[in-house]
Amino acid sequence: MRLKHHILIIDHVHPVLLDLFQNEVVVYKPDIADFQFALALESATVLIMRSKLTLNKEWIDQAPRLQYIGRLGSGMDNIDVAYAESKGIVCENAPEGNRNAVAEQTMGMLLSLLANVPKASAEVAAGIWDRKGNQGIELQNLTVGIIGYGHVGSRLAEVLAPFGCRILAYDKFVSGYGSESVQEVTLEMLQKEADIVSLHVPLNEYSRGMINVKFVEEMKNPFYLLNLSRGEVVNISNLIRGLETKKIAGAGLDVLPNEKLDNLTSEQQKEIKYLANSQRVILTPHIGGLTKDSYKKLAEVLGEKVLQWMNI
Repeated sequence: MRLKHHILIIDHVHPVLLDLFQNEVVVYKPDIADFQFALALESATVLIMRSKLTLNKEWIDQAPRLQYIGRLGSGMDNIDVAYAESKGIVCENAPEGNRNAVAEQTMGMLLSLLANVPKASAEVAAGIWDRKGNQGIELQNLTVGIIGYGHVGSRLAEVLAPFGCRILAYDKFVSGYGSESVQEVTLEMLQKEADIVSLHVPLNEYSRGMINVKFVEEMKNPFYLLNLSRGEVVNISNLIRGLETKKIAGAGLDVLPNEKLDNLTSEQQKEIKYLANSQRVILTPHIGGLTKDSYKKLAEVLGEKVLQWMNI
């Protein structure tokens, strides 16, 4: 019989995860402070986290017994995975858990933009009843370009298919996924053909700032931009320039480069104010993958992965 693992959980989780770990030693500290974290790390063999902190080299070095890091989400950019793995620590996430939630929010934002919902809603609230000025566009006659064809991108394609629109997909690291409903293309072809660009990429050296002046200028058609990946993928000042020139017809952003609204630079404050006041922009506070359903599903998916690792 193996020794029990000491599992440290530092974010709020669905109770199903605690049930899965009932035979282990669990320290559940969702409100843990930094000064308490260092002490708790000393005995942890498994760490479960979301976005409470950036798990860098300094934190990892304070965890001599750590063997496994599990993230309740799809991204791993707040964890120094390379350093952890160099110390023999297994790192896993749970993108299967919130893929549908993000895809559905993407669809909600997209359909709202195409139907001029933000503008029309604001006008009605102001006593303006303008039907002609809020004429929409039907998705079935447009081409959607998905950048990043992982768990979320592929699920989005499934959700899009019944609408009858043309679907293009580009992924720098994946190939061979084309199907009857999805056309695998180069980035250049996507920029030439797409009316809508939806971003579902991890944050890395290739994706950081990829939506910039050059990208916008290389798009053949005015387009709608959706970002439900990571905020730093989009250069906000370049996005605003695209909105001003009408090359970007509208934008749905669930993420921002700086999501701490009480700690924005003066330039970031101006950018947020512009976006918030634009009737062609929808902003949400990084909730794409946060539904009541995904909250449970993430716990189930990651919990099963941890148990599988324990029993190898």
